[in-house]
Amino acid sequence: MKLTERIKQLALKNEDSTETHPWLWARLFISGAIIVVVLLACVSLIWVYAAPKLFGERGAAIRQHLPYPLVYIAPGRVITYGDFTENTRAVKQFYQNQDFSGIGLRVDFTTEEGKKRLLVRQKEALNKMIEDQALMKIAEENGITVTEEAAHEGVRRSLDEYGTSDQVQNDLKRLYGWELATFEEKIVTPQLYEEKLQALFDEQEKPNEKALEQINKAKEALEKGGKFDDVAKQYSEGSTKNDGGSLGWFQVTDLAAELQAAIPSQVIGAPSAVVESDLGYHIVMVEEMKKEDGKDLYRLKQVFTKKKLFVDWLAEKMKTMHVYVLSPEYRWNHDEARVEFKSESLRMYEEELYKNAEGDALFLF
Repeated sequence: MKLTERIKQLALKNEDSTETHPWLWARLFISGAIIVVVLLACVSLIWVYAAPKLFGERGAAIRQHLPYPLVYIAPGRVITYGDFTENTRAVKQFYQNQDFSGIGLRVDFTTEEGKKRLLVRQKEALNKMIEDQALMKIAEENGITVTEEAAHEGVRRSLDEYGTSDQVQNDLKRLYGWELATFEEKIVTPQLYEEKLQALFDEQEKPNEKALEQINKAKEALEKGGKFDDVAKQYSEGSTKNDGGSLGWFQVTDLAAELQAAIPSQVIGAPSAVVESDLGYHIVMVEEMKKEDGKDLYRLKQVFTKKKLFVDWLAEKMKTMHVYVLSPEYRWNHDEARVEFKSESLRMYEEELYKNAEGDALFLF
């Protein structure tokens, strides 16, 4: 066969193939589109996770408007960058709309110092978001739900407690930029889950019983003539246990509210009756009293037995969860069941900030 005839046959065959299989072009188009989508996804993942600072505000805009996960709580619970951005915006707006001038305080997030202080508050907002998801997860595992009607009723109670509907809605808008529906989602519903889990905790754990039993044993030992130091070493759960319960010198106003009434009338050297506080049970003894700069000071010892608190129970539950933080700024501290900064300098800055938190407007709320 001549070469020219063979070329003509091949050309005719290709024409027939194209006419017979028009879907080949569609396949090529779909394949090309898939490749483009995959490439864009890869670029956006790098943009969001690998090098967010490289892309500045554009990267932040992508994180805010697309549902990229910031935290994943297995199985199936996600906190997105968008959720986090909205919450941190509300936190910033809240502080910027407070008038602290009456108490001589000021919050300024525009300075370098202010920006770092805001980062600390934003991290705490993320921890609260994780805690809320944990509450709902634990509730779900225990068959606990909060219905839509219950959430609506919770909002109605809040309106009755804080003022008129218009007043509350205006305050929410001014302080947080929220509508009532957002308030219900972010505040009321998690609070209802927490109340239900608190009831479950009280029923299952009976947090007061062990502490009360222990303090009563200490009381009995003291009544039988046991030395206070020895009883404290045997029964106390406080940090001063090994020192025989020695607390040092205090003004009455420095003590827990439940203890303040017992101290001034206490006979020196005699153990008090059992006093209950939010933290646990106390037997206190005044060793000595003196006046200094016109103030009454008391040198105290105590036997203390600690109640199991709901926050401790929740932390224990959260330590068993698989939490993955996908942000380059944070990491999950499993031992503390909390998010922390990856940056050592920011962790040190935060530590110092909390050491000097008294009277700081950033920690008033």
